[in-house]
Amino acid sequence: MLTVQNLSHDPFYNQAFEEYIYQTYQDDDIFLLWQNSPAVVVGSYQNICREVHVEALRQRGIPVVRRISGGGTVYHDLGNVNYTYIIRTNGALDYDAVLSPVIAALNAIGVPARKNRTCDIAIGDLKISGSAQRMIKGRLLHHGTLLFSSDLGVLDQITTHRKNDCFQSRGTQSAICTVTNIQEHLESPMTIGEFQDRLLRQMVPPGSPHLALTQEQEAEVCRLRDEKYRSWEWTWGKTPAFTYEKSGAFRGAPIRVAYQAKGGIVSGAVIDCVAIDGVLATQLLNGARLDPEGFAAICRRLAGERAEELMDWLM
Repeated sequence: MLTVQNLSHDPFYNQAFEEYIYQTYQDDDIFLLWQNSPAVVVGSYQNICREVHVEALRQRGIPVVRRISGGGTVYHDLGNVNYTYIIRTNGALDYDAVLSPVIAALNAIGVPARKNRTCDIAIGDLKISGSAQRMIKGRLLHHGTLLFSSDLGVLDQITTHRKNDCFQSRGTQSAICTVTNIQEHLESPMTIGEFQDRLLRQMVPPGSPHLALTQEQEAEVCRLRDEKYRSWEWTWGKTPAFTYEKSGAFRGAPIRVAYQAKGGIVSGAVIDCVAIDGVLATQLLNGARLDPEGFAAICRRLAGERAEELMDWLM
């Protein structure tokens, strides 16, 4: 067992760091701890627009990052601790093999955790951790969240209650569970730093290698971050094909918006509303990338000062 230090809070860098470690250190079991500044992390096969309120994220400056594993959407902030556990296994995805030692480690440091559902960790019936996996050639990457002192109000606002059924897709949908923070259930208080140190000591045996990346390795992680995880092609271009339709009222007039997208490219777009230039809308939307900033610019062209309101009809 070994661990590699990662002090970055950049969510794009951290996804690249994890993938780099997974691909580079193939002879040892690995346990990592890391944290992200506020970000939404979606599964590899998810429709971002279906899972979160995109405009709310854009206004808050919270980025969306797509990871390499499947599973559901999670909100990260600096009150959350992420762990990555990489082991060699016999072919099949196996949650028990990795959740059991993590739960035992949590119990040992005073967290009354238990397994709940297939891939969750809970305290009582309240979720403190969700996880997902990726398998390549018998090498299992398992990663999960550990809610220690997260802002659960923000999590609720931008994910849990923001599922958008106007998007119809075969993409993976997230389960909705009631969550809690670990610090609320500790008999003896500890800081989030103490929590990480104690958990790491439980998971990584004494004498195990504690590594840090070289400058050359850091450069490779940064290249992967910039070329993959920050790219439109990875984040939005991998969105599963979907259709979208929404009706209601805009500026006191009936409105119907419909379009579809495949490979992240919009087609078949229609906006029926007397308050909007429908011909111009069709011209701007058809062939456009599925992209919040691009859609916001289109809304400014079409609705001026009411652009934010129109954006809510498009995504």
